[in-house]
Amino acid sequence: MYIACDRSAKKNDIRDWLIILAGDNGETLSKARADKLANKFKKGLFDPELERVIQYSDPTGETAVNKVLAAA
Repeated sequence: MYIACDRSAKKNDIRDWLIILAGDNGETLSKARADKLANKFKKGLFDPELERVIQYSDPTGETAVNKVLAAA
């Protein structure tokens, strides 16, 4: 079964879809765990385009960019 889901869906719908997908794959997923995964999904933590921005911190690069912008 294929379920299309995007971040605009309600968190509870995403949670329910995750539970269904786990069941279809022969796995069990508690509501609490599915809720935590749905929260991460809503925040974009599973989006490869956002992952680099959200999870990677570059203080040296940030400082360099701020200095360049201040000089401009």
